[in-house]
Amino acid sequence: MRKLLTILLIAALAVGLAACGDDDDGGDAAATTGTTATADLGLITPGVLTVASDIPYAPFEFTEPGSSEPVGFDVDLVTAIAAELGIEDVRFVDQGFDSIILSIKQGRFDMSASSWTVTPERAEEVAFGEQYFSANQAILVQQDSTVTTLEDLEGATIGAQRGTIGADLAASVPGATVQRYDTGDDAFNALAQGRVEAAITDFPVVAYAAAQKPELKVAAEVPGNLGLGLMFPQENTALRDAFDEGLATIRANGTYDRIYEKWFGEAPTP
Repeated sequence: MRKLLTILLIAALAVGLAACGDDDDGGDAAATTGTTATADLGLITPGVLTVASDIPYAPFEFTEPGSSEPVGFDVDLVTAIAAELGIEDVRFVDQGFDSIILSIKQGRFDMSASSWTVTPERAEEVAFGEQYFSANQAILVQQDSTVTTLEDLEGATIGAQRGTIGADLAASVPGATVQRYDTGDDAFNALAQGRVEAAITDFPVVAYAAAQKPELKVAAEVPGNLGLGLMFPQENTALRDAFDEGLATIRANGTYDRIYEKWFGEAPTP
């Protein structure tokens, strides 16, 4: 009887271990599927999304006083889409705006989120995802300025961040002298100090700067409704396509609207 009970106990243990083994296999299979899916996206470091971004460019990407952690609309947007793709480790790396395209082409980053206006010239060198934002350019001036249109800047000294659409727009003003700066904030500070007569960049950035600096105001928007897109290496179509799908998902489930309202204080225009 003792021998029989021992045999039965061993058999029961074997069945139990087999069942546990089935659970473990299922878990491993699920983990492997997630890892494989992430690996299929061609990330430089498996499971980690490395994002080049020109910081600061509030409210799209910037750091708050006393913190080194980037925040902003682009940061929340990319993080939300990455989560849809099963990527929890998203790392934003501060990179000079005018060097990002070359860095993307050299394979130093998986992608870039830096309020990129999609242009044919840029699209010849890198790939862009679906448009995720649209904005006009805008003119920032001192409070006592009489500038109300782009034409009013004829012959003026205008500040802009180098490599941006704002810098190109400033250069199109007849007789204008364009002072190009490493960051948009540098251009805004130059304006506040009277070293330039105006600064030009994306309207949300100009509006944010005016709200932070009482001595400055938004003089005018320059119509254009330029589309912004996330940037990817041309050869990594898998990551670009996955992000397009993720963007569609967060638009559909309301996440995009919540992020937009968080940073711009109103619902996005359809």
